[in-house]
Amino acid sequence: MRFKSLRGKLIFILLLMLSLLALATGFATLTTLKRDSELQAQHMLNVSAKVLRQALDTRAEQLSNSVRILAADFGFRRAVATAEQETIESVLHNHGNRINASLTLLLAPDGTLLASSSPTLNMADITPLFQQAAAGNDQPVAAIVSLNGQPYQLVLAPVKAPNLIAHVGMGFPLDGPLAQQIKGITGLDISFTGIRDGRHHVGNSTLSSAHRQQLPDLLSALIAQPDTVQSSPQQDYVSVALPLDQQQQLWAVQHLSNQRWLSSYRQLRSQLFYIFGAALSLSLVVAFIFARSITRPMQALSQFARHIGQGFAAAAPPGGDDEVGLLSRTLSTMQQDIQQREQQLLFNAEHDSVTGLYNRTAIERLLQQWLDSCDGSLLQLNIQQFKSINDVLGFSNGDLLLQQLAQRLQRLVPAPLLLARPGGDEFILLYPHTLLTEQVQQLIKPLLNSYKLQHSSINLKLYAGIYNFAAGQLSVNDALRRVDIALENARQMPDGIAFYQQGQDESHQRELGLIRDLPQALHNGQFFVVYQAKVNIQQPGCSSAEALIRWQHPQLGLVPPDQFIKLAEHSGNIGLISQWMLQHVIARAAHWWQSTTPLQLAVNLSVFDLLNPQLADDIAALLQQHQLPAAALALEVTESAVMEDADTVIAQLHRLRNLGITLSIDDFGTGQSSLAYLKQLPVHEVKIDRAFVKDIEHNNNDALIVRATTQLAHSLGFSVTAEGLENQAGLQQLLDCGCDKVQGYYFAKPMTATQLDAWLARLPQQLQLWFSGAPA
Repeated sequence: MRFKSLRGKLIFILLLMLSLLALATGFATLTTLKRDSELQAQHMLNVSAKVLRQALDTRAEQLSNSVRILAADFGFRRAVATAEQETIESVLHNHGNRINASLTLLLAPDGTLLASSSPTLNMADITPLFQQAAAGNDQPVAAIVSLNGQPYQLVLAPVKAPNLIAHVGMGFPLDGPLAQQIKGITGLDISFTGIRDGRHHVGNSTLSSAHRQQLPDLLSALIAQPDTVQSSPQQDYVSVALPLDQQQQLWAVQHLSNQRWLSSYRQLRSQLFYIFGAALSLSLVVAFIFARSITRPMQALSQFARHIGQGFAAAAPPGGDDEVGLLSRTLSTMQQDIQQREQQLLFNAEHDSVTGLYNRTAIERLLQQWLDSCDGSLLQLNIQQFKSINDVLGFSNGDLLLQQLAQRLQRLVPAPLLLARPGGDEFILLYPHTLLTEQVQQLIKPLLNSYKLQHSSINLKLYAGIYNFAAGQLSVNDALRRVDIALENARQMPDGIAFYQQGQDESHQRELGLIRDLPQALHNGQFFVVYQAKVNIQQPGCSSAEALIRWQHPQLGLVPPDQFIKLAEHSGNIGLISQWMLQHVIARAAHWWQSTTPLQLAVNLSVFDLLNPQLADDIAALLQQHQLPAAALALEVTESAVMEDADTVIAQLHRLRNLGITLSIDDFGTGQSSLAYLKQLPVHEVKIDRAFVKDIEHNNNDALIVRATTQLAHSLGFSVTAEGLENQAGLQQLLDCGCDKVQGYYFAKPMTATQLDAWLARLPQQLQLWFSGAPA
């Protein structure tokens, strides 16, 4: 269907929308009404069940009182005691008639039937009740039992004179009159049923014959869910089954006709149909009358929608209760939803998705105002071994741990001005006062214990870095950097707590500057090599030296090697330094070998170099490039480098040894597994660390260590070089220990290549002077 006019389109759309709205409303209303009617039916059945139970309880109480009175009657007790059978039967008959009891009986203490108003009474039917009465506390006991297929409500009470002489009982049948009586009270049909020989049998019932015949087929489902209202397509009823005895062999089933609870629903449904029909008819008339006036509001709505799309916070045009008004309200709701989404996006932009705390973006925005306005403390917490928790328990449990920790942080007293998770397992807290160590310990204490993960309780250890700042002195980046420096220092502290100290930031900035400048400095001539001679003391002379790198920074001056080497390893630049060093040292060694000074030069390698699979090939290529024999090059590695990855490093050393390069273990004695790995290492030389050499003339223990190490190394076929010799007395000790070579300030400090040439020229005269006090 096509409409050429806007009015026709609007009329069609309005009617369509109203029709859909009417259908949806009608469906929801009818569904609700039907559900309410079903609930009312269930309520009626539940109330009826309570009435039934109350009626049975009342009858049981009536029977109990009557039996109790009979058992206390003196004449009756005397007749029982003297076995006056006629008197007993007369009293039972009279008392039973008073309360219209259909059954009276008298049992001997051993359970033998003495008298009964029912000649066909089967003792097996009442045995369970008798056993309950015999084991009781002298009080009447009541139960519903099946007697000859007929359910009875039966009460037994002890007769004493003063000892137990009998049990007297009375009972009412659960028969048709009772069913009619209950139906008269509740207005619902009821059926008494039982289970005999594994089959369901219907006793007395107020149902019609047709429905009564269908009931046995439905009892299994009803009894399977007692006290639960159920409906059946075979019967036009909803029913509920109630157990009457403890063995659940006797049941009462109450029924409510579907017509009763559906009648109100059908009446309301008809009314709704009339209402919806009238509303649609009226809507058609109204649509024709007002369609012409709708175009102007539509234009206003179009303008409003355009403003929404452009992000303006415009007010919605006024609208009534018709479809135009609905569209206006819909657009207004859309505007609100867009604003809410924008707020959610803003929230997500500044909040951590795992913990809901502020993230780094929020820190950078919010922290500056507090840094400018007040003195305070910035506290950064970090979980020790959090990676291990993730590896063992999984990332989901790691996130759960972060959430639990965040919740505890939010409950801290005093509460921080700012609480954030910048990333990982780190948390930032801002306090408007200076924190002391004791205060930090008190803050951390409730954060350490009893976190529930995977049905287990785990405890945490936290690092805490603290930066106490003064108002208006620094930026957010500076503050975060300083508290991060404090946190790094906390990792080295026994208690895991460290405060930022003045000057640490400058040291950190210096390190960052060195890392930044290092690659370019290698190409700008800032690095150079110095050489320290290794003097043979058994046959005095010098045929080798250790090459040492130096960095002359244009702004910072001479940078110690232990500083920039460590930074290069951490930043991944150590390979650049090693490559530069090998190129320059091999070139210098080639120059000396081509002259009259064939010195063997030693270069130190880090563990990162040894883990490089191309190392041996690169060195072989350099040696070939400069026509230098492999014997001219020595490589020194530390024990700690071997321990980093022993298998890989040892394999690398074998490749280097196969090239003909001399290998040395540097700083021997300072590692943790010297003897365990020494026998496996394909090295030629052991260099004893200066810690055992510099005071050897004063320390007998050092002398013993050096002597033992030298003997061990010689036994394994290694030569021994001692580092750190500083005086003549120490030289005498090293000679006595049997060391082969010595390296130290006593002979020479590290020198440039030119200075080493001059030193070698003076060496013959110096040897006599150095060894003048030492025996050859």
